[in-house]
Amino acid sequence: MRLTVLDGDPGRKINPGVERYTVYLDGVEVKHVYTADDEKGEVIAAVHDERGYVVAVGGEVKRQTLYGSVRIERLLKQ
Repeated sequence: MRLTVLDGDPGRKINPGVERYTVYLDGVEVKHVYTADDEKGEVIAAVHDERGYVVAVGGEVKRQTLYGSVRIERLLKQ
């Protein structure tokens, strides 16, 4: 399954205000994920600096593509 919030991505586009997911890469939760694909083992996520803040370049959030064992879990409404 491939989930995304990016326009033009081939994955199923989700609305984060309606659907919430937690993404794990090699068993570790990844924050600020744009796209997650558990079949390809790929996660596109925001880059964070050494203090944990999201890095922006030219007004755009810098992204990184990570590879490994991806698990996507849907969060249930509380």
